[in-house]
Amino acid sequence: MSLRPDLTLRDSLLAPYDDDELVRLTADLIAIESHRLAPSKETHCAEFLCDLFRREGIDAGLQEVTPGRCNVWARLPGKGGGKSLMFNGHIDTVPPGEMVDPFAPRIANGRMHGRGTCDMKGGVACQVYALLCLKRAGVQLDGDVLFTGVIAEEDGTSLGAVHVAAHGPRADMVLVAEPTALETVIAHKGFDYYAVEVRGRAAHSSRPENGVSAIYKAAKVVRAIEECLLPEIRKRQHPLLGPASINVSGIVGAARTEENLIRGRSDIQKYPGGTVPDFCTVYMDRRRIPGESLDEVFKEMCAAVDALAAEDPEFDAELRFLPACNVLDSHPPLDTAADEPLVRACLACNEAVAGVAPQVKGVAFWSDAAVFSDRLGVPAVVYGPGFVDVAHSVREDVPVDHLEKASRVMGLVAATVARAG
Repeated sequence: MSLRPDLTLRDSLLAPYDDDELVRLTADLIAIESHRLAPSKETHCAEFLCDLFRREGIDAGLQEVTPGRCNVWARLPGKGGGKSLMFNGHIDTVPPGEMVDPFAPRIANGRMHGRGTCDMKGGVACQVYALLCLKRAGVQLDGDVLFTGVIAEEDGTSLGAVHVAAHGPRADMVLVAEPTALETVIAHKGFDYYAVEVRGRAAHSSRPENGVSAIYKAAKVVRAIEECLLPEIRKRQHPLLGPASINVSGIVGAARTEENLIRGRSDIQKYPGGTVPDFCTVYMDRRRIPGESLDEVFKEMCAAVDALAAEDPEFDAELRFLPACNVLDSHPPLDTAADEPLVRACLACNEAVAGVAPQVKGVAFWSDAAVFSDRLGVPAVVYGPGFVDVAHSVREDVPVDHLEKASRVMGLVAATVARAG
């Protein structure tokens, strides 16, 4: 398979592109409220895209994942004999929060502003428009080109991507359009949640020596993570991602007899605190790099807790793994080989169209690309418009020129990898 974009093919594929139409499509997607608090969740956005594909003569449909929440899929069939590529993106956003006019997209200083412009309706628009232009160009490829717009990435469950991985449609390779600033991303860390539940013994606060403070014991857990576990974790390095990491993300402790009292107060400073706390939970998120297994991480953390128990007979604690949901227990890392045809095609097309130097990258954030790589064993790349630094913020935006470049690169990548070798 030649992975250098054919210049004649490039010209015919890019002829249908109309930047104004791409910008309008992006704006239309932004205007559709599609987050976990929205009445219709993602379904209105899925219906909009399904109708668009069908009007263009592209086979498309909805895929109900949970009641009232739908993925959308589309397929541009090839002649046969070539590899298939799936464009993928999540069609949910985070809620608007304090963003002003979040669903009224506007352009200022060369950037489109609005909720989801960056993460990731801008990327979804680029993929959808690339598929439309492939169809309009009339160039039939050997392999299929597909699109899946999936639900529930932003709530941490990735129910939509998991559903596609389990039920289809499937492809030989996947390109996920998260914001990478037009860089070709082949690696990111995985992440999982853990809790250490520390048990103490309640007593009246006037005689604390009669009890065992679960909060004091939990403080040992935090110190052990910072002083013992973290230095060991930092020794493990990935060439694109750097070290693995662990973060203590929360601590909740009190006397169980007064738990409802403390949780019900809006001003925690007024809590009387009349009892030695008999429970305290330390919450953590652990970012693992490729090569670290879930079992190894759990055993290492268990060993740290067991060491505290061995040196303190009053230390009583249990480590728990906290699954994301019933269908996605762990968020695996992504580690796609740099010599995969999809990677080489992305680098070559990105250089030819967007002028970006051909260099693979790793990113700190997680993506659904890892679901497809882990569950289906197919190569996955993350590539899209926008800067992740503004994702989820009140100033979320995407550069318009990123949209124009990314969509063209995506179309050419599809044409490059879906040809027979």
